[in-house]
Amino acid sequence: MERRDFLIFTAATLLAGCASQGGKSAGGASDSSGLKFSASDRAAVEAYYGKPSGTLPPQSAKVGDVLQGGQRPAKLPGNLLSKLPDLPAPYTRYVVGSDIVLVNRDTHVVLDVMPQVVR
Repeated sequence: MERRDFLIFTAATLLAGCASQGGKSAGGASDSSGLKFSASDRAAVEAYYGKPSGTLPPQSAKVGDVLQGGQRPAKLPGNLLSKLPDLPAPYTRYVVGSDIVLVNRDTHVVLDVMPQVVR
């Protein structure tokens, strides 16, 4: 009887642990880092690209999206990158369409978006 109780307890513990893990929600992928673009990041980007004017292409990426293999994100220009603080690994910033995105390089999950800023 003790062995059976131990096995049931172990199975229940493992299942509870699995249920509390996982980085995906019904709406898409997620990342628990909480990393976002700061106000100073946004100001540096606006100073580099200027204020938007006229019609811009639609937003390419949304928070929680996973960059697909077919998408070809570009690196930020060196002059702009030098004005932004370094990010901890494995995070980086890319240009996707007219958006700047903050991405986890390991999971390709989009953590934050500055929409329609690149011209």
